[in-house]
Amino acid sequence: MNSKQRCQALVSRNILTQEEAHFLNNSGALSLNQAEKFIENCIGGFTLPLGIATNFLIDGQEIFIPMAVEESSVVAAASFGAKLARTCGGFFSEPTENIATCQIQFIVDASINIHAIFHEYLKEQIFTYAHQSQPRLAQRGGGVKSVELRSLAKPGYHVIHINVDTCEAMGANIVNSIAEEVGRKLPELLPCAVGSKILTNLTIHRVTKVKCEIEFSALERDGYSGEEAAKRICSVWEFADLDPFRAATHNKGIMNGIDPVVIATGNDWRAVEAGCHAFASLSGTYKPLTKWFINNNNRLQGEIALPIAVGTVGGVTKIHPSATACLKLMGSPSASRLSALIASVGLAQNLSAIRALGCEGIQKGHMALHEKNLEMMRQYDHLPSISVVEDQIDKQ
Repeated sequence: MNSKQRCQALVSRNILTQEEAHFLNNSGALSLNQAEKFIENCIGGFTLPLGIATNFLIDGQEIFIPMAVEESSVVAAASFGAKLARTCGGFFSEPTENIATCQIQFIVDASINIHAIFHEYLKEQIFTYAHQSQPRLAQRGGGVKSVELRSLAKPGYHVIHINVDTCEAMGANIVNSIAEEVGRKLPELLPCAVGSKILTNLTIHRVTKVKCEIEFSALERDGYSGEEAAKRICSVWEFADLDPFRAATHNKGIMNGIDPVVIATGNDWRAVEAGCHAFASLSGTYKPLTKWFINNNNRLQGEIALPIAVGTVGGVTKIHPSATACLKLMGSPSASRLSALIASVGLAQNLSAIRALGCEGIQKGHMALHEKNLEMMRQYDHLPSISVVEDQIDKQ
């Protein structure tokens, strides 16, 4: 199939309309008039390839995964990982709330017992102020859920955390508005100097968890038995768990799957990246975002846990035509459902990467798919043939 035929297949399944398919087939690009409304000093557009990862069965539902990405093998790797997970029913997620958190940093005299004041009256008053600043949010089923106090290493330096259910929105603008409103009123409640008032991208109350199992028989390949391949996968994961240098690339591979879906749905991939890498460092040592082990059922089991702050309203999710089409293609999920779908892609991507790394090596499959890029580049730069490039790789 070519790209037009793939889009027509989605139209025939009533997943996309003819108009949506036509738009995507024409690069899914914004008009210059639209682009001018998105950013400042606009001079044009920049289009990424949009592909579909297949084989995803998530909580019993077949899902097409849109991925906006320029790198060869990413879509194929996600699809292959999803195919392996289907041997035991695909991916299974745990429900999570859409909790966004804002911070209000303030300084008081170190002699003040701020924790006593917080529990005596400050916590309740901050909760009230925060609720009053966004009254309609509660009417939609969201709103302020809790208020916390953290003390920093420097005496007198403290931070208020306000945790807010932002419904279907990613929530940055909502919680930033709450932080600024409460921050203005905080000096009325106690003598303090208020500093920064802004959201945190480390959304520990918004952690998405997904798991999968794989039968050993599905892992047999290139002379490796399924059990041997499973053990090698676990060994590759253990390397990442022990070494932050390896963990960095391990997690980069996970984000290879996550970022393209975040981009395709019009969400803030920079916020998701920041949150995931900060979450990986919470223990004080940078750790892998996944875990792989052989479980009691004698199957390979994979788990992923990470904060994915995304929305299905707000931002450009409803005004960028490509983002709208991609969300529709995924079944018009809720924000929490979208985070589960994205986490599943990250787990599938990681499975493909560490299976290759533990068995035949990462370059074999990647370079085969990368050949199209090299052929196109040779048209412009007179690069050596693919066999020469492979020879150079073999010598390294």
